[in-house]
Amino acid sequence: MAEEFSTDGMLDMYLFENGQLLEQLQDMVLEQKDADCFDEDSINEIFRTMHTIKGSSGIMMFDEITAVAHKLEDVFYFLRESHPDNVPHLELVDHVLEVADFISNEMEKIRNGDPVDGQAGEIVETLDEFLNKIKAAETAEKAKRRKARRFRRTNTKSPNSSISRLWLPAPATFIRFTFPFSRRRKWRTCMLIKLFTL
Repeated sequence: MAEEFSTDGMLDMYLFENGQLLEQLQDMVLEQKDADCFDEDSINEIFRTMHTIKGSSGIMMFDEITAVAHKLEDVFYFLRESHPDNVPHLELVDHVLEVADFISNEMEKIRNGDPVDGQAGEIVETLDEFLNKIKAAETAEKAKRRKARRFRRTNTKSPNSSISRLWLPAPATFIRFTFPFSRRRKWRTCMLIKLFTL
């Protein structure tokens, strides 16, 4: 009897606390729906919300809720840690609301004593594809930035890479270098030229 009462109390707490978290989540997402992206505070808040729901659902053995919350948590963990650019915001908003709707529907079944029979597999798969897409885009963007930095370094004038002149005895008056030679390599080149011009 006491065990049944304890379980019911845990269930009531689970429904109450997660219901509040979902309401706050949906309000926040709808407020930022027309923005360019979620701000840092919102990303952290959504991550924490999904982390909490995942943990409490795991304890209560609601496996489908746990799975979908975990996958959305993964998405926002990546956003929080990697700060990727050009994340499709409206698509992300749709994913968050879809997860929130799924969890809300499952929680309503729990309140009514109905079977908690929702299947999260398709949502999890879609979230996984979205996560892989933004990871790939971020990897490509980083590679592009590295290539641009290398190009700038290669084309930036420096004492060794700028156009320079090295005077030689006659008949070779001077050599004009337009390639990034070191001082030693310039001297070796000049000696060879001198030998051939004697």
